[in-house]
Amino acid sequence: MKILAIVTEAATARSCLDAAVVAAKVDKFARIEALHVVVDPDQLVSSTEEVQIQRLRETAEGTASDKAMAAQAAFVAWNAGTADDTPRVEWKAPAGAEEATIVEAAGDADLLVLVQSQDLDSGDAQHAAIRETGKPLLLVPADWTPRPPAFAHIAVALSDTPVTDDAIQGAMPWLRAADTVTAIRIDAEQDHALTLADRLQEMGIDAQLRVVAPSGHDRGAQIVKEAEAIGADMLVAGAYRHSQLVEWLLGSTTRQMLRNTALPLFLAH
Repeated sequence: MKILAIVTEAATARSCLDAAVVAAKVDKFARIEALHVVVDPDQLVSSTEEVQIQRLRETAEGTASDKAMAAQAAFVAWNAGTADDTPRVEWKAPAGAEEATIVEAAGDADLLVLVQSQDLDSGDAQHAAIRETGKPLLLVPADWTPRPPAFAHIAVALSDTPVTDDAIQGAMPWLRAADTVTAIRIDAEQDHALTLADRLQEMGIDAQLRVVAPSGHDRGAQIVKEAEAIGADMLVAGAYRHSQLVEWLLGSTTRQMLRNTALPLFLAH
């Protein structure tokens, strides 16, 4: 198993790397690669508009060189404090466009790990990781700290969509390793929820079923609230089942989860 930890900034490097190490515990042969993309406008082969946008980013967030040096320093400091049994983590910092570089680096990865952050490069990284790579993503909050036993209670947001099936399949190593799996369905119909839960049983996952009636229009926030209420430390969910335009026009359960969660999200698109 290869895990690609995408380090977009120094401030969130520790959370990203810690999450990658915890995720790697399900496979004793797992290897971790830490990636920081150096988005230098002087080296971008892009339109004039894109280069100008990146120069505006430098004004707000610092130069690409400064960010790269800070990110690597954070990695070195984190690496110096790791336990002896921590998997070796290889650091890479190629120059290029954020999204294209991540898509290329993710080619042979089994899992991507990224911290949800507010800077512009992190937004590009998140878009690429979820929508462009075709790989499952473990998205962790910026202030996340692992508390043993991490990922011992995993919640699964049940939905009758292909992206949910993809998320469950991608999360299977962690679901099998968890002490408890709880399937959450926001639905007024118990029978439909039972049918969806049967899929987990067929995959070999003995999940507890929690069916909750819808409350308001913010379905994503309700899913997160239920996961937190049962003490889950990871939430597995399908992400963005519609096009970007439709998601923007109709609202998005995924966006609601991203805005409201304090849990790591295991997402697949």
